[in-house]
Amino acid sequence: MTLDLSLISIIDVLSVSTALMLGFLFFTVKSDNKRANLFLGLFLWSLTIEILDTVLQGFSEELNMGMSTVLFTIPLLLLYVNQTVKNELVKWYVLLFIPGILINALDYLEIDMEIFLFFDYVFNISILLHILKILNQHKGNVSNFYSDLEHKTLSWIKTIAYIYLGFHILWIIEDIVSFQNEDIIEYFANLSSILTFFMVYWIGYNGFSQSEIFKIKLFVAIEKGGISIEEENVAYEERRREFIRLKERIETEKLYTNRELNLRNLSEALQIRERELSKLINEYSKTNFYQFINGFRISEFKKLLNSPRAKQLSILGLSEEAGFSSKSTFYAAFKTLEGITPKQYELSLKMSDCK
Repeated sequence: MTLDLSLISIIDVLSVSTALMLGFLFFTVKSDNKRANLFLGLFLWSLTIEILDTVLQGFSEELNMGMSTVLFTIPLLLLYVNQTVKNELVKWYVLLFIPGILINALDYLEIDMEIFLFFDYVFNISILLHILKILNQHKGNVSNFYSDLEHKTLSWIKTIAYIYLGFHILWIIEDIVSFQNEDIIEYFANLSSILTFFMVYWIGYNGFSQSEIFKIKLFVAIEKGGISIEEENVAYEERRREFIRLKERIETEKLYTNRELNLRNLSEALQIRERELSKLINEYSKTNFYQFINGFRISEFKKLLNSPRAKQLSILGLSEEAGFSSKSTFYAAFKTLEGITPKQYELSLKMSDCK
């Protein structure tokens, strides 16, 4: 057997070694999200077995890992996502591993599995779509809790889900095309290797660069206890006056200038329960917490732009003083609320002054 030193084989070796190492690191890293990291580590090791199996079969069709993890990898990713965004384990998800166990058992018994030819595609695509649904729900929940959505989402996992969806579309096309032209299989295999390499490094980079995100519970919905009957029966007008009072405090004390502001520390500053504050904001501002706080920050930025501070600081510097933590968040929020970019707004002010 000759040693293959092609670029693709090197990429496969790098993918295997990196996924193996990252899996070990996620197992051992200290985090309050330890159970989720366990699932992420298992996902990477399952992916490692998949890649190794493909590499071995590239040398000889008789070589293999002795087991297939094709139907285990995506369910493990689902468990990681679910554990991270909900801090609880959905028990019926365990049933998702039955197909993988069954397929391996049939393969061991050398039973013909042609009836399962496209099952893995349908199975994995269904779970990937469910993962995307969970992540979209997560984004909506986070916007009710954080005033800065950046680094508070699992958007990097969305990329992984989309890459896997791309894989399956690629493999389906490969199966169809290969009936007419077997030579094209090599090109599909090479593309799969490159995408896998990118995905493994994407997981490593984002998994560790965002390691602090989920160390606290994100959603007010998971808190214990309910609202009392008296609280539920508070008159509409009284609640509206309470909202106005809190809004004035936020504005007067400039609480929105805190770049790390979230529902939890704002409720502590205003001495009101998180759940009650969230309900007041949603009911009387007709927006979520994220949009509500960024509204104050946009107003503050516009005031600063008309003040002497505008001569001392750049647009980004002024936005940071207003409470924004990054340029991208600021520009997105400003464009959403004002309909133009901050630079266009600044130019419009200068043109008004010239008239």
